[in-house]
Amino acid sequence: MIHPKAKEEVEKLIDKIRREGARVKSIIVFGSATRNEDFRPSISDIDVAIIIDKMEDLSEDVLKDISKDLEIGVFTAGQFLELWINGDPLAHMIWLEGVAIVDDGFYEELKARGKPRITELTLMKLRFWGLKDLAEAVKPGVSRDKGLRSLHHAVRNFARLRIARDRDIFVITDDEVLKNLNEALSRRYEDFLERLKRNMEYYEQLIFEAMDVMELLDGRPLPRLDEILRITTNEK
Repeated sequence: MIHPKAKEEVEKLIDKIRREGARVKSIIVFGSATRNEDFRPSISDIDVAIIIDKMEDLSEDVLKDISKDLEIGVFTAGQFLELWINGDPLAHMIWLEGVAIVDDGFYEELKARGKPRITELTLMKLRFWGLKDLAEAVKPGVSRDKGLRSLHHAVRNFARLRIARDRDIFVITDDEVLKNLNEALSRRYEDFLERLKRNMEYYEQLIFEAMDVMELLDGRPLPRLDEILRITTNEK
């Protein structure tokens, strides 16, 4: 089930793709847009994966002047299959909650292969995503609302990492995180969520609390903030 506002924006994208005559294999919506209770119009991103045969099938012009709420990833069928085989977290998220709005059979056949595995790449990417979210939260000039969302995502990605590493399963929502962490970690995670929700503390305090929880979840110290910014800025 896709949130009506998200579906409206995706339908506009599909109309534009069709007008331009671009060829696509699948257009898949995932993330909070498929969880009505978590989606916040004009605040939440609308995550969309577009699968094509080759990059020339979809020109960059087609994706210009689209809604700023759309977060689009474009992959060839070969690239997406590789993500699936290697256990990329993106593949796990799409397996668990992806909704195909357009599909020539590629996505249906891929799902029939079964869910992706938890691999070293799964763990490495989740850690990197968490560090990248933390880097977004400490950027100069970041708004408080955006910063709080980034801190939430950073800690949640480290919780996903811990659960994937310890239990060999991939989780998405906060409820799933709380159910699959051990009692002590679950309490600490829930307390952090409550502090974000109350939004009564100095922003810097929440940054340090997020970093403490991330270290607890990962079981090792985080890199220094300047190192985190360097690592995430140099992403290929």
